Amino acid sequence: MKQNLNKLLLLLMVMPSFAFSQSGQPFYEHYTGLISRTDKSDSDLKIVADLVKTENTFSGYYYYQFNEAGMPQSSKPIALDGHIDAHNNFVLNEFGLGTSFFQGNIESTKLISGKWHNEMLKTPVDFTLKATYSQQNIPMEAYEYSSKRYFDKEKKQVYANYHLSVLFPSKLMDDATYHQLMVRIYKSIGYRGDQKKKENIIVSLEEAYFKQFNSSLQNIQTDSFNTSFNWEKSIRVDVINNEKGMLCLRVDTYAKTGQRDGAKVIKYLVFDVAENKVIKISDLLLGDKQPDLNHLLQEKIRSHYHIKAEASLTDAGFFQDTITATRNFYLHPGGVGFYYNVYEIAPFSNGPTDLFIPWHQLKGIIRSPFD
Repeated sequence: MKQNLNKLLLLLMVMPSFAFSQSGQPFYEHYTGLISRTDKSDSDLKIVADLVKTENTFSGYYYYQFNEAGMPQSSKPIALDGHIDAHNNFVLNEFGLGTSFFQGNIESTKLISGKWHNEMLKTPVDFTLKATYSQQNIPMEAYEYSSKRYFDKEKKQVYANYHLSVLFPSKLMDDATYHQLMVRIYKSIGYRGDQKKKENIIVSLEEAYFKQFNSSLQNIQTDSFNTSFNWEKSIRVDVINNEKGMLCLRVDTYAKTGQRDGAKVIKYLVFDVAENKVIKISDLLLGDKQPDLNHLLQEKIRSHYHIKAEASLTDAGFFQDTITATRNFYLHPGGVGFYYNVYEIAPFSNGPTDLFIPWHQLKGIIRSPFD
């Protein structure tokens, strides 16, 4: 444990800097920028991105802004998944879509430029992203930690892996808000004890995990089929939105024990910096609009799974015929997303369900904090 703690303390001593090297410190930045239009009769496309660089990945979310009927609009959050080579060249693909990708170079953590490739365009177009912060954006610091332990140190066969990639706010806000936000982030990654230094909390989470791993194998003969007893756990925090004092974090937790299928759970944390509190969907509902919201979700889920209006949801494989608003949601300048993990409303075969509703469809039902 002492060796792991010393390694973690060394990691946390090195803060993200303006200069960047491929082997350098993980970082998070909130970027704004432009995609240049090839058609000079149209204006450049404004984009906003929240990106995290860890040891092996470069990923995050972005959205673009546009005008529709003379009104400014925002797209839904689009997931990006990519990597960086030894020369700081990167590729960011639209996760699961494959319709476009960003390719370029990280000149520093504060400036990114390159080409945007889209299947609708004959040639790639230029883009530039610059780290941008105001009183309505929260600077965050990225921390990454990995460890591996064997159940039997001499045989080195059965083992458990632990990986944590988390974001903490920089202490550039008042103490009360900083403390409350830290408490919420700690809770989202599984810590509910007394407040301690970040490095001590991370190590305590690691120790609790390996203690559970060791105790589960105490009375099991692991010499045969030893790979069947390996464990794996990873926790990753990403930013979905960091605009106008509304911070929305996505927390992915993956766990696998032995030969069982791994389980992934995604939870969202929506924090209002001005109010210093976690936002619930009930805080945004206008009057008695819960039935209207539930009806809208019914329509969305039928559209999402191509279920006819007269068909029963239970006949389509869902647990109930009525889908209500989940407490697991995210706020975004483009709208509100309601996320249902596996087994919450449908069996494993359906997978998770992410229902995103644009703000113009929620008018009169939910108050937008971005207006």
